[in-house]
Amino acid sequence: MSDEARVAVIERYEAGETSTALAEAYGVAKSTILGILRANSVVVRRQPLTPEQVSEATRLYNSGLSLSQVAERLRVNQETMRVALLKSGLALRLPTGHDC
Repeated sequence: MSDEARVAVIERYEAGETSTALAEAYGVAKSTILGILRANSVVVRRQPLTPEQVSEATRLYNSGLSLSQVAERLRVNQETMRVALLKSGLALRLPTGHDC
């Protein structure tokens, strides 16, 4: 990506565009956009899950997958996903290996 494009990514992100939208606009992976932002000391915002992502995460979690497996499948941050599931009212299972 050119220096001009990197500057534009930073400006657009700081103006409110999401890293996902920028990745699509520039035809690169979201991780590339996040790398550009972090390399330039831009504070990266947490992006909440969409209602569709929460619904899919709930379905996958209820099918027996762990939080980390669901997060990996959906390519989202595990903590962001956990918070979204809790806010949706889903009761989470105890982590694997916990005996009560």
